Amino acid sequence: MHISRIGRNSLKVRLGLAALYLVLSLGAVTTLYPFLLMLSTATKSQSDFNDYAPARLIPAYWREDSALYVKYLEDRYANNLDELNAAHHADYKKVAEVPVPKSEEGAGSVIEWQRFAEALPTHLLRAGFGEHENAPAPLLMRFRDWLKEKYGNDIDALNKSWREENVRFETITAPIEKPSLRAWMPQSDRPKVKDWFEFRKNLPKNYLVPTFGDALWRKYLKEDIYQGKLADLNTAWKTRITDWETLTLPATAPTGAAFRDWEAFMRTKFPLRMLKIDTSAAPAWQAFLTKRRRPSIALPTVPPADGLSLTDWMEFLKADAPISAFRAETPESLWRAHLQNPKAQPPQAALDFAFVQTHGPELRRDFTTRNFIHVYRQLMTGGQSGRTLFNTVVFCTLSILGALIVNPLCAYALSRYPLPYTYKVLLFLLATMAFPAEVAMIPNFLMLKSFGLLNTFGALILPGLASGYSIFLLKGFFDSLPKELYEAGILDGASELMMFAKITLPLSLPIFSVIALHAFTGAYGAFLFALVVCQDPKMWTIMVALYNLQSNAPQYVIFAALTLAALPILIVFLAAQKVILRGIVLPSFK
Repeated sequence: MHISRIGRNSLKVRLGLAALYLVLSLGAVTTLYPFLLMLSTATKSQSDFNDYAPARLIPAYWREDSALYVKYLEDRYANNLDELNAAHHADYKKVAEVPVPKSEEGAGSVIEWQRFAEALPTHLLRAGFGEHENAPAPLLMRFRDWLKEKYGNDIDALNKSWREENVRFETITAPIEKPSLRAWMPQSDRPKVKDWFEFRKNLPKNYLVPTFGDALWRKYLKEDIYQGKLADLNTAWKTRITDWETLTLPATAPTGAAFRDWEAFMRTKFPLRMLKIDTSAAPAWQAFLTKRRRPSIALPTVPPADGLSLTDWMEFLKADAPISAFRAETPESLWRAHLQNPKAQPPQAALDFAFVQTHGPELRRDFTTRNFIHVYRQLMTGGQSGRTLFNTVVFCTLSILGALIVNPLCAYALSRYPLPYTYKVLLFLLATMAFPAEVAMIPNFLMLKSFGLLNTFGALILPGLASGYSIFLLKGFFDSLPKELYEAGILDGASELMMFAKITLPLSLPIFSVIALHAFTGAYGAFLFALVVCQDPKMWTIMVALYNLQSNAPQYVIFAALTLAALPILIVFLAAQKVILRGIVLPSFK
């Protein structure tokens, strides 16, 4: 819009300009706000994903320690409410509603518990920060990076060692740890498990989470014995317990009415890895072996790994072992023995919050970038083959080159050598725009199949190499170029190819930029046709891999993927906007 300088300072003109700028600003906000909302959501996780309040355009965990604490708990305990309640000896209903712990214990006790927990035996610890709801898992990322370093980024060497058939490192999963199950034992003879426990030795201290026993005892009483009726427990035990969370697991057989429940729990439910049997049970063990006609062996100090030995051990504990030899070795019982206080509870909640307070900036950076890093690994360089980014770059590059070679040459020929039926050709080219691309998809697929071009770059590029719209646009632009320049070129003895290179190309750079942009956006955004003609995962482009990612990834990860996928087009437009706008505006003046 051109406004004359005369009268520009008048009130009406100024009000008009102000209204115009206001409307343009509102239009910019309505475009920018959804993108910022998507960007904000891409930095979230399961605990705060549904927080869409306008005031939360900036995620709460960026400024509030309480929100950061909730995200850290979700992360450390893999969004497992049972494990979180066990660690905090609490009864939270949702991870997102966990309150900041009260400072009941002094800083000294928290530090003491931290040192004590880090020194716990290996069998009482498990790896935290695992995968949940297909969310990016820091533990899994570390494990894959460690394997890449150990095997020299050679997936074939890993597969040979593990006797597996992993496609690439990003598809590897960690061994499942279930230390709260009674008979779970790590299969330490497997190469994968050996690598896992070797990797675990190098984890940061906060990555190892104690396996608490009090919660298993409470769950057994509450769900298996008394069906949530605390009054029935008080009647049976002759006690006045007011809250399930106050129940603690005795390390040795208790006296009184609770003895029968404790014995049944130890014999049938308590995890074997946390159960210690005193040497006083050795005679009973030898008698058990004799009765079973088994070879005489010493009383095991640790549960057998698996097989018949483990079955015999479980049967011995179930009926033949003297209950007086049983001892529960849990983090809580060791802590109470350390403090010589039978009622003490490990201040794990206070320790978790203290970690958040001391590592706030580091945690915020990690939560902000994690989804994007995960998408980059899985989508940009991953997909199903690790070639997704490479395929997309090659596809876009060849599409741009093809569009800038085929269409200009065709348009130049129509412009320089008018034929009687030139306008009929143009009408035919324009007619191709009347039909949606889906109409030609099946014929193109059958043609490419007959030529054996499926799952190749040729299948992606050849059907869209010529564009009726681009040829029509270029032909009109070439017609507007001064004829005198070509006449002078002919007088100087220049060939048509030289005139095309020396005259037409320099004058047509703006319109060429528009053609290149159309080719880039068409190739980059191609999904359905790319999926039909290239079904082999090794030939997937980013858009196809993004569609595949949406089938199993949580929405906040999908938002991160969409944000990253939108960046190339945004960068191309910002970098070349002046040339592109010239290419759009100039033809209208011609």
